[in-house]
Amino acid sequence: MKTLRHFFDLPGIRKALLLEAACWLVLARLLVRFLPFRSWSRCLGIQMPGLGEVEWVDADSDALAREISRTITGLNQRLGGRFTCLMLAMALHWMLSRRRISSSLVLGAQNVKDVNERLTLKAHAWVRVGSGVVLGDIGDQYAPISSFVRSFRLPEDPVR
Repeated sequence: MKTLRHFFDLPGIRKALLLEAACWLVLARLLVRFLPFRSWSRCLGIQMPGLGEVEWVDADSDALAREISRTITGLNQRLGGRFTCLMLAMALHWMLSRRRISSSLVLGAQNVKDVNERLTLKAHAWVRVGSGVVLGDIGDQYAPISSFVRSFRLPEDPVR
């Protein structure tokens, strides 16, 4: 009840952002849980090997991308961490795309030893805007395998 009261006290723009994030997270969860990757991976953008370069992003877009990322991760924390890194990355990637902010959803992997000293593969997803990571702490642990890029041109300066 306290959370609901807090939600209604938020400014309208913040409420809209939270509701949009919730909708994208639910869609991402449904796709990941119930459909094979090959059937929905096309909606993530153009697939490229490795990191997949995106165009430079201006400071305002970068700040907005970080704000949306904080909204998504905060919502996930409020819901008890029910969403995987892939679901969070998909939601952010789609929200940035709606705002015509170029981004790259990166899928990576890492070899780790389990309790029986066997090597296992651990996967992770993160989102890059420009040259920086805005969602998903990767450090140097994960090797980028594939990226899904959505790139938008920056507005040109008018000719005078």
